[in-house]
Amino acid sequence: MDIFNVRCPTCQKDYYADMLLYSLKVELHCPYCGVYFYKEESPKLVTGGAGASTVARVAGGLSQEMIYRPPAEED
Repeated sequence: MDIFNVRCPTCQKDYYADMLLYSLKVELHCPYCGVYFYKEESPKLVTGGAGASTVARVAGGLSQEMIYRPPAEED
C-alpha cells in the first residue's frame, strides 16, 4: 500500500493515510483528536514512493462517494 504522512492541524500529531485518498477532494480524519480536515490544511504532508494499493484493486477504483464521514452532531 502506498501511503502519505500527514500532520493534524488541530492536535499536531502525525499519522498516515492511503495514497489513493491524496488525489480525492475528501476530508481526512485524525485518529487522535477526531477532527476532519482537508490535506491542504495540514502543516506537514510527506508523500512516498510507488507501489500498489489494495484499494486500487476494487473494480472501478476509489471515488469520493465511497468515503464515509459521520453527520455532524447537533448541540
